[in-house]
Amino acid sequence: GCDFTLMQTVRLHFKVLTSPSVSLDTMLDSMRQVYEPSGFRVLRASDEALNLPDLDVVDVGTCTRGNVTAEQTTLFGNRNNVGANDVVVYFVQATNPPFNGCAAHPNGRPGAVVASGATRWTLGHEVGHVLGLNHVDNNDRLMTGNGTANITNPPPDLIATEITTMGNSPLTIDA
Repeated sequence: GCDFTLMQTVRLHFKVLTSPSVSLDTMLDSMRQVYEPSGFRVLRASDEALNLPDLDVVDVGTCTRGNVTAEQTTLFGNRNNVGANDVVVYFVQATNPPFNGCAAHPNGRPGAVVASGATRWTLGHEVGHVLGLNHVDNNDRLMTGNGTANITNPPPDLIATEITTMGNSPLTIDA
C-alpha cells in the first residue's frame, strides 16, 4: 500500500558494474522497511549498467567522510542524468580494502559504493551515511558499526536524532 504520511524523498540511481549477490530489489525493499516508517520515501529513479572493469574492485582507502581516492573520484564521475541532490549507488565486485560498502564520496557527487557480497541492509546503511549518519555500537540499529550482517532485529531501527539528521540533509527532498 501507499503511505501518504511520507514527508521527504530520497532519490536513488543505481549504477551497476557487478550485480550483488542479494538482488537490487531485495536491498531496496529492505531499505524501504527502515526508511518509510520514519517518513522517508525511497525512489529508484534510474538504473544503468556501467562497463568499467578497471573500477570493479575500487580502492576506497580509509573510507572516511571527506577522503576519497583517485578511483572513487573517477567512479563517481559517472553521474549520467542524475540531479545534484540525488544519490548514486555504484554496485561493484569489491572494495579495496574489503568492505560491504563505502559512502565516502567526492564533494558535489553524493553517493556510495556497495560490494557484491553486501547484505540486504547495506544499501540503507550506506545511504544513511550519505545523509549524514554515523556508526553506532548497537546491533539493533541500521547504523551499527559492527557490520550489517550482525543486525539482530530486522528490520533495524533508526532513532529520533538520526531521523532528524536525515530530514535536515539537502539530499532528502520534500515530497
